[in-house]
Amino acid sequence: MLFNSNLGTKKGLTFCLMLALSGCSDSSDSKAGADFNTGITDDDNTSEFDQTRLLTDLTTHVFIPSVQSFESLTADLISNVSDYCQAIEQNSADVATAKTNAQSSWINVMNQWQKIEVMQVGPLTTNDAKLRNAIYSWPVTNQCAVDQDVGHFELGTINDNAYDITRRTVTRRGLDAAEYLLFNDDLNHSCSSDSLAPSLWNQRSESERSIARCNFVSELATDINNSAKELTLAWTSDVTGYQTVLANAGNEGNPFDSAQAAINHITDAMFYIDSVTKDAKLAAPIGLADNSCGNAACVDDIESLLSDNAINNVRNNLVALQSLFLGAPKGTEAQGFDDYLIAVDAQELATTMATDIQAAIDATHAFSGSMTDAVNASPEKVQALHQAVKTVTDNLKSLFITYLSLELPLTSAGDAD
Repeated sequence: MLFNSNLGTKKGLTFCLMLALSGCSDSSDSKAGADFNTGITDDDNTSEFDQTRLLTDLTTHVFIPSVQSFESLTADLISNVSDYCQAIEQNSADVATAKTNAQSSWINVMNQWQKIEVMQVGPLTTNDAKLRNAIYSWPVTNQCAVDQDVGHFELGTINDNAYDITRRTVTRRGLDAAEYLLFNDDLNHSCSSDSLAPSLWNQRSESERSIARCNFVSELATDINNSAKELTLAWTSDVTGYQTVLANAGNEGNPFDSAQAAINHITDAMFYIDSVTKDAKLAAPIGLADNSCGNAACVDDIESLLSDNAINNVRNNLVALQSLFLGAPKGTEAQGFDDYLIAVDAQELATTMATDIQAAIDATHAFSGSMTDAVNASPEKVQALHQAVKTVTDNLKSLFITYLSLELPLTSAGDAD
């Protein structure tokens, strides 16, 4: 299980991971030594690079298509979960198939969300990342809290007020909660005592508990879809949309005093690959970083443990990084950070980073078996993938930042790993 018995709450890395997730927009100066040759001089061709085009290409080819695809997939999740609930209620022979379809739909949504995890800019960073956490709160999760809200939703009230999922804490909603209810075959509650769970929950029939849980997943799916719509609108609204903010970076009244500042906000988000993908998703479970098990092998710290989607998560993080680096998904012509590096005479670094990112993606495809099995029996497989990602992040937080005169986010400043 992912969580401790007391209320089912996962601890350990939660504080430092949430710092990494919430601190992506905070930056710290990154300075090279006096003799370090960045290739940037008074006569360089930096001024010829169109920073605004980089921002608009990223918006057009990466950010907006990503959030629109996520919204579409969440609508599919609503439909598939509805079919599953109906099959349970009718005691249909198609229950198993309907459940598989709902689970597959959740995986599709999660795979797309894992790309957006590396794009936490603008709307996903405001109000202490409120929208991001409503969609996906990992590593802060609580299975017992989800069980409690299954009961509250079934009753329709909580503390004499009508149940409203939007007023519930993030550990009771979002993709994490939906994973627990869709992929956990144990219908008993996860609370440390019966008194914390819905009344007489474990004594109820399997059918009643299955229906109650599925109905709450339907509520979760609708809530996730509503959040997805909010995210899409936050990007695409004609006047206040974040696409307009980025396109006008440097103009009077814009939150960014220059296009370079807006670019730095985006590169801050890209460091998710370092502090979360590399450290939390790969290093922590095998004890290469602090974890919930005292630096021993720690299955409890595997992301998407119940759905066995951990390696897909890492892959999609890397695919998103690749799209951001190239300015568009691979194979689409666009102005990207590779072009920016070329403009500052760092052609070799541009080529190396593109090659290393693709190599890390390939390493996820080559990864055989589950993350759980690897952590328990073959940690060297996880360590090899960790090294492939580290090869990318070593350049990301050194030469890449220096050549482009950017700043490191606070979560990576001073990190020698």
